[in-house]
Amino acid sequence: MELPTTADELLVLGYVLFCMGLNVISFLIAAFYKKKINRNAPYLGFLLSLLLGGIFAGTFLIAQGDVYMSIVRTTALLGCSMSTTFSIVGLFLSMRTTR
Repeated sequence: MELPTTADELLVLGYVLFCMGLNVISFLIAAFYKKKINRNAPYLGFLLSLLLGGIFAGTFLIAQGDVYMSIVRTTALLGCSMSTTFSIVGLFLSMRTTR
């Protein structure tokens, strides 16, 4: 078990953890929107993004030089960012239509 030691790895990990925090807040907004206003708001994308972000953060505790872990890490990072982007745009559009 190794922790990341280079600055770029720490910065990317911090970015993903911060993004996960924003996903939690967005998920709570979407859940409130769905429960109180009875509007369809996307919230499963936020959960998927949290899962992929957790996988990305978890791969830093596994061997750093492994090629397969770098593929998993890259795929999880891309999936996390795409899921976050699509979910936030969907949430924005669903909130924009409600007065």
